[in-house]
Amino acid sequence: MPVSKYIRGFLGKGTMSQKELEGLWLDLRKHFEVLNQQRGTIRKKLEQYADGKKLKGDEYVGWLGEINGKLLLNGKLVPDSRLYSHDLVTKDRKRISIKARKGEKGWKHTGIIPEIDGPECPTHLMFVHLNKDYSVDRIWLYPWEKMRKTHRFKPKKVRGKPRAYFFVVSPESDGEYLVYPTTISGNR
Repeated sequence: MPVSKYIRGFLGKGTMSQKELEGLWLDLRKHFEVLNQQRGTIRKKLEQYADGKKLKGDEYVGWLGEINGKLLLNGKLVPDSRLYSHDLVTKDRKRISIKARKGEKGWKHTGIIPEIDGPECPTHLMFVHLNKDYSVDRIWLYPWEKMRKTHRFKPKKVRGKPRAYFFVVSPESDGEYLVYPTTISGNR
């Protein structure tokens, strides 16, 4: 198939030819096959603890956050649904929203939190930090209302308008909320 004039303008010196690109993906294919097989094994093992919740996509970090929260608090995961703004319910009816991040840089910000005020909001926010090898580094459990009143939830702006919120962990000053302070693998 001939390359259009428009596309040819993007393909200059230093770009891969179609043949080189196909060669790269043929070489990587066997590695992705192993990865897919391992992902299936990991998913099946984690789903044993997921209370019937379907673990979606390739979201290892999110899965591990939720499973670690469930096991640590002896709670029950809720199904993914627009009905719930939380991920876990404890035996004493605390509603926990769980956010998880992995790595050494950029891990302190949560993903998007749709709303922070109202009767259906979580009672707590759990933040799970994983090491590069997916082992647990630390876990914090924050009282939702206190974090809201002290303005720890920050507005997330889209096109200059606030659309949602995010939370920033402060490891230096959040010690009172730390519920899992040790590492499993020693990679802190």
